[in-house]
Amino acid sequence: PVLQAFDAPNGDFSCVRRTRSNTPMQALASLNEVLFMEAAQALARRVLETPATIDAERVEVAFRHVLSRRPTEVERRELLGLLERQRRRIAEGWINPQELATGKPGVPKDLPAGVTPTQLAAYTALGRVLLNLDETIVKE
Repeated sequence: PVLQAFDAPNGDFSCVRRTRSNTPMQALASLNEVLFMEAAQALARRVLETPATIDAERVEVAFRHVLSRRPTEVERRELLGLLERQRRRIAEGWINPQELATGKPGVPKDLPAGVTPTQLAAYTALGRVLLNLDETIVKE
């Protein structure tokens, strides 16, 4: 189903040129499909394992991993705001940090040193947003 959402050709014959589309179904797939969730979780872990210690540095690391460029000041500000909103939602109980961070209800076992499940969950949410950007998905 995910391959169909992204207009992938059937695997039983060759395709000279793929059709190009950009649909809301693709955005839903990249936000909710298990593969994309696992990619966001892995990105969050990778960012939290870097020597960066403050959120602004970590946001830049994540952005550069995904888009291979530095974020603009507006992008950085928006992503830092998103990170703060996600932390607030987790603290208020709207989101289960363990499920978002690992996909399982239990506490993550192998967290990087000094990292809480809440941090991992917030950065997973950030990763989901970055991996769902049009600039990430569409080759221009």
